[in-house]
Amino acid sequence: MPPWMTPERREPSHEPVDERTALEDRLDYQRTTLLVKCGGLTPDQLVQQSAPPSNISLLGLVRHLSGVEAWFHGYDGRPDHQFFWNYVPGASDGFSGVTADRADDDLASYLASVERSRRAVRDRALDDVVPGERDTLRWIYLHLIEEYARHNGHADILRERIDGATGE
Repeated sequence: MPPWMTPERREPSHEPVDERTALEDRLDYQRTTLLVKCGGLTPDQLVQQSAPPSNISLLGLVRHLSGVEAWFHGYDGRPDHQFFWNYVPGASDGFSGVTADRADDDLASYLASVERSRRAVRDRALDDVVPGERDTLRWIYLHLIEEYARHNGHADILRERIDGATGE
């Protein structure tokens, strides 16, 4: 399998039109940052657990964040979508059982999860609560921005250990 493509990343506006735009733009920036950290690497590199004793790999982060996107999926009326966490025994977080031969499928699933998230909340107000839960859409945006930012810090370290690449 060839290396993953590196997407173009757009800096969010420092003067957003409104709160919703600011949240969407910042989350998209974090989503793209994750893919930038993976860009140019082969599937074998993406599965390297390069910061022992941790079992985290870049592909594991992609898988994990695909499942984290399910916070938004509660708004579309369908059951939570757990792309990776249910089919790998013991993989309650998406980090276990990562293999290079599934890298392209894992990326496709991640992208589908992000697109599903966008569709699920497109017409929702920031004060809307997830059906059956107590969390507002605003809180979920903030939580996911935080989650991505934390894991993108991990991705920085993993990437540097794999090939020496550093950056934002």
